[in-house]
Amino acid sequence: MLEYLSIAGFRLALDGFKSGWRFWNRNKRKLTAQQKLELRQRWKKPFEDYIFNSQREKLRLDAIMRDIRRLDEYPDIDDKAPGISPWFRFGLVDTYERGFMAALTGRNLFHDVKTDKWRFLDRAKGEEGGQYLDCIGYVPYEFIEQVDWDGDKYYNYPQIYCYFAGIHKQPYERIVYCERFTSPPYNTMHFREVVDQVDVLKESRKAGIKDFW
Repeated sequence: MLEYLSIAGFRLALDGFKSGWRFWNRNKRKLTAQQKLELRQRWKKPFEDYIFNSQREKLRLDAIMRDIRRLDEYPDIDDKAPGISPWFRFGLVDTYERGFMAALTGRNLFHDVKTDKWRFLDRAKGEEGGQYLDCIGYVPYEFIEQVDWDGDKYYNYPQIYCYFAGIHKQPYERIVYCERFTSPPYNTMHFREVVDQVDVLKESRKAGIKDFW
């Protein structure tokens, strides 16, 4: 009898563990290497062409990022909801080897020349100056489900439907502060990586800066 109860208890615990594991991983998108390659090849040229043509014609680079799993929460926004918004506006500014680059909110950062480290300015102490860098989110092409290049009645620019399957359930595999530059003959905009956001946060916490935003 005790042996039966022990086996039953083990099976019950195992079933609970499996259910919990499935729940924890419910939002993770699992793709094979071949599927990733197909998606990268599918989206690479359309994004490169759109960004290049928009910059050459000096058009706006606004776009809307939308969480494919929270479609019906658009166009409303719940400011009290935790985590990243189900949709938001960003700058569709460039591409990289695996995806496109989303320009988020840039800011001035302090560079310590002795340590070659970057941190946020200490606003509480009235610190000013620094160097302005663009905050860029790197979005892999395989996170994209679909793109509406024409927009809708609310916003007449591209809406990119993504799986928010990156860091902290966001659509980015990395967030980097970059220096902006242009290249001839059309003065197209590009970005040079300076420092990862995680390193800036680390140095800012080390310096005792609490007001990051």
